[in-house]
Amino acid sequence: MSHGGPAVFRKIAERGDDIAHWGGRQSASHMVAMADPEGLTAHIRAFFGGL
Repeated sequence: MSHGGPAVFRKIAERGDDIAHWGGRQSASHMVAMADPEGLTAHIRAFFGGL
């Protein structure tokens, strides 16, 4: 995402929600599962591991 989108989305999300996991990496594509399957898997594991 361009223009700092993820940082803006996180600020909005933190206003009223408790964020369990926020991945800091950005994918080169909007099709994350195809562009970086290992990275997506790591983010999913980190999220569910923290619950």
